[in-house]
Amino acid sequence: MSVKEVVFVAKFESVESYLNSLSGKSLKYVETIRSLILNLNKDIHEYSAYGLLAYKVNGYTCYIGGFANHVGIYGPISDVIKLYKEPLQSYKVSKGTIQFPLDKPLDLMLIEKIIKTSLHL
Repeated sequence: MSVKEVVFVAKFESVESYLNSLSGKSLKYVETIRSLILNLNKDIHEYSAYGLLAYKVNGYTCYIGGFANHVGIYGPISDVIKLYKEPLQSYKVSKGTIQFPLDKPLDLMLIEKIIKTSLHL
């Protein structure tokens, strides 16, 4: 019988409380991606959900999160992953996740394309 790891998602009261939970490069990368997203469209609504930062516009949502070794983009992005299959080859991806390691510079052009596509901008 194997032991399953149970992961509890922290609930944050606000965007600020989420950001205050981060530090170092994780915080820097999340703030960089956050700024990029908020500058894409004045109607983007930012909030905290599922222990991540959430961005919604025109009914479409994507999420970003910072962790010890990576920052991630999450949500219903499997079509986005297929569309950008080639440039994403050097990153860890799954059906609803793209991970950008903290030990590499952020590819902001690629991230902008991913966000624009997932939010239908």
